Amino acid sequence: MEKYVIVKKNMIPVSCIREIPENPAGIVIAVHGFSSSKTGPTYRLLLESMPAYGLGAVAFDLPGHGTEESAAELLRIQGAIDSLEAVERDVSMRYPGLPVYYFASSFGAYLTGLYISSREHAGRKAFFRSAAVNMPALFIKENPTEKEKKQLEDLERQGWFDTDMDLHAPVRITRDMYRDLAETDLFEQFDPAYGGKHWIQMVHGAEDDVIDPSEAVRFAEKFSLPIRLFEQEGHALSNDPRLPGCLMKEAAEFFGQEETPAKG
Repeated sequence: MEKYVIVKKNMIPVSCIREIPENPAGIVIAVHGFSSSKTGPTYRLLLESMPAYGLGAVAFDLPGHGTEESAAELLRIQGAIDSLEAVERDVSMRYPGLPVYYFASSFGAYLTGLYISSREHAGRKAFFRSAAVNMPALFIKENPTEKEKKQLEDLERQGWFDTDMDLHAPVRITRDMYRDLAETDLFEQFDPAYGGKHWIQMVHGAEDDVIDPSEAVRFAEKFSLPIRLFEQEGHALSNDPRLPGCLMKEAAEFFGQEETPAKG
């Protein structure tokens, strides 16, 4: 695996990692979840797995995530989408003519959905794992807990709070990011016909206690997207130790298939 750094149009760096086989048939861009990073277990597995299917894989750190260059940038939704756009632009320059695919988890799927609905892009297939289709609801609640009330007090007093969601590393939420979430509803802004036809596959744990599986199903039904629910599986989709590898195979086969477009 090769680590490298690219820069966005505003010259902010994005820390990346890639694994590219000889003569790849396409490149998979991995978009990690909230408080994860490009070197989280899912993305290491993806980088290790995709070459066996003839595909290259690239992962990157979202703003405010990881321990390298990207960690210095405050998290904003458009800034995160800018990072994905920069990675795809770099991939298209390095590997001209190759198809681009998206493997996106949780918050990363939320961002990827916004990206393909609003900006010019090359990819036409996306594999959404535990998609955080209702991401704003994780922070904006009618009846916050005492812990969440304390976070909102910190937000008002100092302009930010650090998350503690029992997922991975804490991530700083600023007033601007909180406002971004309040103004960004994927159910309203997702457009799978933007820029052309798209093929999207969703997988979700039936026992997910982070992103309500009923919300994932509602999203899939609204946009006529295929979704597969896994019984006795939570947000990480790893209770069965065989499942992560099976999902890599399923994603690779999906990328290689001819599909009927979800919409458009």
